[in-house]
Amino acid sequence: MALILVAAAVAAVLAAVYSLLGRIASYRRLAHIPGPRWAAWTDLWLVRGQLSGQLNFTLQAVNEKYGNLARIGRNWVVCGDPEELRRIWGVRSNYKRAYWYRGLRVDPYRDSTFSTLDDAVHDELRAKLLPGYGGKDVDGLHEIIDTQVAGFIKLLESKYLAEEPSKKSNASYRTVDLARKVQFFTLDVISALAFGNAFGYLEADADKFGYIRTTESTVPILMSTAIMPWIVNLLQSPYLRPFMPNVRGMVGIGTVMNLAKEAVDARYGDQAIVKRDILGSFVAHGLARDDAEGEAVVQIIAGSDTSATAIRSTLLYIITNPHVYVRLQREIDEGVRAGRISSPITDTEARNFPYLQAVIREGLRMWPPATGLLPKVSKTDDVICGHRIPAGTSVAWAPWTVMRNKEIFGDDCALFRPERWMDISAEHFRAMDQTVMLDFGGGSRYECLGKNIAMIELNKVYVELLRRFDIVLVDPAHPWKSFNAAFFIQSDMNVRITRREEAVKA
Repeated sequence: MALILVAAAVAAVLAAVYSLLGRIASYRRLAHIPGPRWAAWTDLWLVRGQLSGQLNFTLQAVNEKYGNLARIGRNWVVCGDPEELRRIWGVRSNYKRAYWYRGLRVDPYRDSTFSTLDDAVHDELRAKLLPGYGGKDVDGLHEIIDTQVAGFIKLLESKYLAEEPSKKSNASYRTVDLARKVQFFTLDVISALAFGNAFGYLEADADKFGYIRTTESTVPILMSTAIMPWIVNLLQSPYLRPFMPNVRGMVGIGTVMNLAKEAVDARYGDQAIVKRDILGSFVAHGLARDDAEGEAVVQIIAGSDTSATAIRSTLLYIITNPHVYVRLQREIDEGVRAGRISSPITDTEARNFPYLQAVIREGLRMWPPATGLLPKVSKTDDVICGHRIPAGTSVAWAPWTVMRNKEIFGDDCALFRPERWMDISAEHFRAMDQTVMLDFGGGSRYECLGKNIAMIELNKVYVELLRRFDIVLVDPAHPWKSFNAAFFIQSDMNVRITRREEAVKA
């Protein structure tokens, strides 16, 4: 018995020594890169930042203190230099996706175009998905989005429209959580485009399947575990599969997965339904049945949350900046009077309104909707921002740092000022636009497939809201609740909406 205890003690000491030597080796490997002290010794610093819901601001603060390249983990650095990021993300770059992406599997045992680490698999999947996402294979793409825009407006008008209170009574006072209604809108848009039928969130005016509640409770944990490969390996181990909960049985995300399966099942087989929607495009371009099911779920998750964040955050900046609000509303009103705006506005029409386009880009710049770490690794050593980076190092990005680069956006880059996009040289505009489009992975082999759909939504929704309504925050000191979990979880954006009779008549 004594020998067993001695052996166990020796084993424990050896294990501790081995662990300590490993940490010392990993510390020295990136010791020349400045960064927070504890981040050099443990990834728990980064995990804590992810769980805090403030990682976007934390990384910005790290770059401000330590420079555009800083160490944020045992094998992690963060880059806030747009030019370096374009090089790292470039199509012909030596960098590939880091293991972090494996942690983003919706199905723990199967990859999608968003989670696969194999570039050959990614490129093959992307080639089959692009025609559908681009809209070329989708009949009535714009009309489908228009229908959901109309549904969004109808919901606000029928249930949440307030009247200007009289001096005697304020009985007509109503408020609405605009953050939630915007997400209902984007969920119905992407589901209508993906499956040919909207989920019906706007009609129900509720979290119909519990999807929002489920994703808001699980995504922060998912993004935190992705930082630690050993946990990812454990959770996705086929040996532990019998003991793991079945994702399809979960309320919310499981419901969406089952709806996707039903939709996909109807498109394959001897009596397959043929439709020219996004799912139909997947089938037409030879996407395997299981892949089609996985991609259908991914587009719901990625497509609805990021678009909703872009709309919510830009609206917040608009209604809290009176000069922007007035100028944009004036441009819309003049367009309506001149007959240059249909109802709803078309994508082509929207592109001809310069201030609207400036507001859209400035909104994307000020509050990037997708803020995942998106780490890339190289098989060879590299130099980033003047620092030697050993092969195998995860290089993340810091979107708040990138979008507030003074050399590109000016000394007032912390200010929401759409005018910075107007009356400037083509070269300056291109430099700013290329930087903002990093929100979508612009210029990389991983560029967001849903970018075209997202931009159509943005081109329509601000015009349709501001031509009809005046929107006022209920509590400007506490405009919303916003939690950063790579995607943003946002709620309690309580506003009061009144009708603009003059604009409607015009």
